[in-house]
Amino acid sequence: MVVEARLDSIVDQFSDFILSLKMLFPHTDLRFVLDVMIHGLLHPDHRPKLSVEIFYKHGVDLKSKADTLYRLTGYIPTIYASEGRLVVEPMLALDDVYALAKDDDIESLAGNVVCCLDTLLSRRKLLYT
Repeated sequence: MVVEARLDSIVDQFSDFILSLKMLFPHTDLRFVLDVMIHGLLHPDHRPKLSVEIFYKHGVDLKSKADTLYRLTGYIPTIYASEGRLVVEPMLALDDVYALAKDDDIESLAGNVVCCLDTLLSRRKLLYT
C-alpha cells in the first residue's frame, strides 16, 4: 500500500509537470522537449545538435521566419514552402528551444536530439568502465 501511494504521488506530480511543459511550450512535441531537457541534465556543459522541424500557420511569410530562425540559432534553415515548414539542425539548449516555441505563428514544433560524437564517446566510457 505504501508503494502504491508513493506511485500515485509520482504520477500526480508527473501529470502536473507535463501540464506545465504544455503551457511553456505550446504546439511543441513534448517528447522533443523532454529529450532536450534530459540531455541538459546528463550533460550540463554541452549543447546537443538538434534536428528541428517547424510547421507554420497558413499564410505566414516563411522567408521572414527563416531569417528570424537564423538570427536565433546561427544556422540557415531549409525552407519547404509548399508544406509551410522550416527544418534546421542547430546546437541548442532547452532555453533556446523555449525561445523558438514562443512564436505565435507556429502550428507545430518537433525534433530530435541528433547529439554529437563526444557525448556518445563519454557514454561508451561509462558503459565499459
